[in-house]
Amino acid sequence: MKADGVLAALDRWGRATLPGAVLLFFVLLTLAPLRAPYLSDALPLLPALVVYQFSLATPERLPGPLLLVMGILLDLLLGGPGAPVGVSALGFVLIRAAVVANRRYLVGVPFLFQWFGFGLLVWGFVVLVWSLTALFTWTAVDPVPAMIQYVVVVVIYPLLAPLLARVRARDPLNVPEPSRGTARPGETSP
Repeated sequence: MKADGVLAALDRWGRATLPGAVLLFFVLLTLAPLRAPYLSDALPLLPALVVYQFSLATPERLPGPLLLVMGILLDLLLGGPGAPVGVSALGFVLIRAAVVANRRYLVGVPFLFQWFGFGLLVWGFVVLVWSLTALFTWTAVDPVPAMIQYVVVVVIYPLLAPLLARVRARDPLNVPEPSRGTARPGETSP
């Protein structure tokens, strides 16, 4: 086997496993004892940011079974007794499905639109996890920590999203269409 063949195989393997490895890193990062007061509150939502970013570029490299395993791992690491296992997995799969269904609106658009899309999806994720936890435990769960997590992760998004965009593999959809956004005022598209 030629050296180019080995390097090409390693490159393909690395690109295929990169989204899962980054997601695993952020799932494990949720256990890190950070001394930052508000950053440590946002750690449980950072894996959702990774799922969102990699679903924009290469959703086929974040298959459903991988998202289920990572979500269950996150729930097992964060949950206490009586916490529902699988809620994060459901949220990850729903985030990926929503991004894949709306990729044409989220890829090749200004950063603010992607940020807004992330804010909407993470809001749904937070509400889903909070409501299913309250329903499963049959107790009144205080929504304030969930809201703080949401605000902090939306504020952190502009810092982490460009880094993840540089890490993720390039996709032809990441290049804006030549016709998108080229019309001048008063012109109409054909």
